[in-house]
Amino acid sequence: MTAQDTISHSPRFAAFVGFLDRHLGKVVLGALLITALLLIPFFLMRSDDEASFSPGGEVADLAEDIEDRFAPSVHGVLFLAESRTGDMLTQAALWELYRNEVKLREADARGALAPEDLPAQPYLFSGFDVDRNRPFQGVSSIADAVQDVLAADPRLETTLEQATDEQVKLAVHRVLSDPATGSLLNRLSRHATRERRVIGGEEIDYWVSPAITFGVGAVNEKLGGGGLEIGLGGGEVVQDKEEFNRNVQGFLRGDQQAYRLWGIAIDANLEGDDEGEIAGIFIMYTVIGAVVVVGLALRSYWAMALTGAGLGILMIWLKGISNLVGLEGGLIIDLIVPVAMIALGVDFAVHAVRRVQEERAAGYDPRRALRIGLGSVFGALLLAMLSDGIAFMSNAAGGIEAIIHFGIAAGIAVAAAFVVLGVVVPLALTRIEEMVGPPPASRSLLARAGLIWQGIGVAVLSGTAVIFLVVDVVPPGVNVAILAGLIIGMIVLPAFLGARRRKRATVAAPAPPPPVVSPAAPRGRSWVEILVAGLARYRYGVLVLAAAVTGVAAVFALRLEASLDVKDFFDHQSDFVVGLDKIDEHVGDESGEPGIVYIRGDLTDPQSLAGIQKLIESFEANPTVARRADGEPDIQERTVFDLLGRLLRSDYALAQVRETTGVELIDADADGVPDSQEQIRAAYTYMLRGGVPLDEDTFVYNPAQVAETLFYRPDGGAEDVTTLSIGIPGTREQANVAAARDALAGDLDILSAIPSITKVGLTGSPFTRQAELEATARSLQRSIPIAAAGALLLLLVTMRSVRYAVVTVIPIGLVVTWLYALMYGFGFGLNFVTATIGAISIGVGIDYSIHMTERFREELRRSSSREEALRRAARGTGVALMASAGSSIVGFAILGFAPMPMFSSYGILTAIMIFLALTASLVVLPSLLLLVTPRKAASTG
Repeated sequence: MTAQDTISHSPRFAAFVGFLDRHLGKVVLGALLITALLLIPFFLMRSDDEASFSPGGEVADLAEDIEDRFAPSVHGVLFLAESRTGDMLTQAALWELYRNEVKLREADARGALAPEDLPAQPYLFSGFDVDRNRPFQGVSSIADAVQDVLAADPRLETTLEQATDEQVKLAVHRVLSDPATGSLLNRLSRHATRERRVIGGEEIDYWVSPAITFGVGAVNEKLGGGGLEIGLGGGEVVQDKEEFNRNVQGFLRGDQQAYRLWGIAIDANLEGDDEGEIAGIFIMYTVIGAVVVVGLALRSYWAMALTGAGLGILMIWLKGISNLVGLEGGLIIDLIVPVAMIALGVDFAVHAVRRVQEERAAGYDPRRALRIGLGSVFGALLLAMLSDGIAFMSNAAGGIEAIIHFGIAAGIAVAAAFVVLGVVVPLALTRIEEMVGPPPASRSLLARAGLIWQGIGVAVLSGTAVIFLVVDVVPPGVNVAILAGLIIGMIVLPAFLGARRRKRATVAAPAPPPPVVSPAAPRGRSWVEILVAGLARYRYGVLVLAAAVTGVAAVFALRLEASLDVKDFFDHQSDFVVGLDKIDEHVGDESGEPGIVYIRGDLTDPQSLAGIQKLIESFEANPTVARRADGEPDIQERTVFDLLGRLLRSDYALAQVRETTGVELIDADADGVPDSQEQIRAAYTYMLRGGVPLDEDTFVYNPAQVAETLFYRPDGGAEDVTTLSIGIPGTREQANVAAARDALAGDLDILSAIPSITKVGLTGSPFTRQAELEATARSLQRSIPIAAAGALLLLLVTMRSVRYAVVTVIPIGLVVTWLYALMYGFGFGLNFVTATIGAISIGVGIDYSIHMTERFREELRRSSSREEALRRAARGTGVALMASAGSSIVGFAILGFAPMPMFSSYGILTAIMIFLALTASLVVLPSLLLLVTPRKAASTG
């Protein structure tokens, strides 16, 4: 077999590689110049906006309409305090809480609650507490109510600071038994108990509650305005609010001697940033592990050094081009795509370098081996890059902005990985090894130890550079300095010194005789070759077994459902997760995440209001609605009926309406609604201008708060709109959200039959999240067949063979089916992170298949039988696949130990996915190749 025989399968590619090799200086300089130019968008064009997961549709449209019409005047935060002794209703616990509330108000007056990027000014909201039935400043809890009773009751004449536990219990009894303040009962833990006791000669309800909840309000406009957003993906305004929330939490916690306190879902983005920095260490270990395994598999320090540097350059290309084309940021694009590209980048490098090494082992000089080896594998690398691009770009069919941007970013990364790691790295490696020379056959113990430490050093440096470029936990200049230090300190300088040593050795010693080129010499059989060839002998049994396993897996894969729990993303021990656990423990079904009923139409029509009242009554029989401590449905206090009822109960307010509108409000049937349409219009008009006053000096609701509940135009220029906020318990399980949506949709039929109601629907964060998850699942369902069809079409065109194109695509279905079945078996759900693994599995699966199929077809041209061609393919590409998969599996298995479940599950599932792709390519695909290849297809040898 001659050199021409070896490269006859791809002479154009071999010629192109030769051209690149002759102009290596320009190639490397061009790559570095592109990297330098991409630093400009990398640093200066980074978008602060984050790609949306919203799928559009009615839920999103209604949420957007509510955001436009009902911008909240108050930014509200919920806190839970849990006693260290089992009872929050004691002097020690309530006094500590009250004292911390005072400190909070004092700190606010000094501007100490201000987020870092906002002015130092007071932010707490001054309003009316409907639970305590009196005004409040920023924060109001049962501690304030008890303090009020202790200070006002002449029989007690004390304060929380001086009171005994018995006096506190007496005050708690009076607070909870007073109709004006009795709603504070809903602020106690669902595990609260009471018993009749006699204290100070008075029989009272002796309450014990292990925890209490309370709220803090701030002026929303000062914090940037906008609606309430809980979840990852918030912009600058959301992060400012979260920083404010944390500042509030710090003052309310104080020393936490008598109680422990948690804010409920107050800092999702900040928590994600904090845990992301911690997880960044494990991502760094992932890169280190992958690079080290590359060095071990390829037995080359230089391959490891160049791969590490190439990964760093790849990240600059990825983020620079993404910023240049205007891709928005977010969790998936900023973290998931770069980390995922480690696997594909390593795959390109390993296959290219390994193939060149094969030709070096056959006796060719480095330059000739480069032309033959890289020229032979170049077509497979190019085909893998194109098929990967098709697989990732198929996500654009999903219609979700974040998934579309993921597909585009992944496509950019694959193209960059092909150029940097698949082309430039093997070119540079060949030239460096030609300058330095091959490693000697034997080394001293000291030399071996030095090489090991050198390898560890380059792996650590490359891992550090990559993670700093990805996570951006240090100033940008340091990122580039580390990468530059890696390139100069571990590549350029050692190569220069090695070249000088090589030159001196050449001058001092006589030239060695030219090597004898004998590529056809027999080689030892590797265990990969033995395994692949051995299983392929029983191909019918292997294929039947694979079909059976895939059939069973498909049953379980189809059961995989979209689900989302905060524990899938954040550390179980984090304040964020513990706070939600505590709210579940102490509140449970007595409250829940708010779902919103949107109602539009003529709300001055008494028939409309009667229908809404009937809808509210129907919630009493709805099992998916949260129940308060008194058994009533958990519906927001401030409804349109609350506004009208409080207006009708205030003589001062009635007089103001009469004076300003000339209409007398009458409620003869005592249903809390004015008796005529004219009176309802007058009430709306007055409330939106004058609020709902308690008396001349006190607002129950100011005009801005009324406008948050009711949209009404006296001139009739737009339809009236109002909302109802309903607590939905157990929304951490998406099955509960789906059940609530279906049950509430049935209740809404009550309004659909009323002519004056033109639009009614459901929205709110539980239903928005459900819609996003369902849209993500639909996106995958569409993208997988599109990716498979696109890859098949590409392979048909390039391979010019239907049978080889079809069998190469089959592993896509196998890998995805097996992966989803294992996800179901291990208890994983389909969410925004795990969904990307399915998309990446298509790219990795098709990559491995293409390399194996192309090498098999190449070996058919110089083998006497198809079995021999398979053995040769396994000996070369099979070993390269093992090296590529091994480095990725080790790296992602390390990521599986990250404390942040989002990264941990991502690492575990990706490692499993790569193993499945390897299994499909080395076990199933070889049997398929032998099955579809005629015996006469092989050469005569």
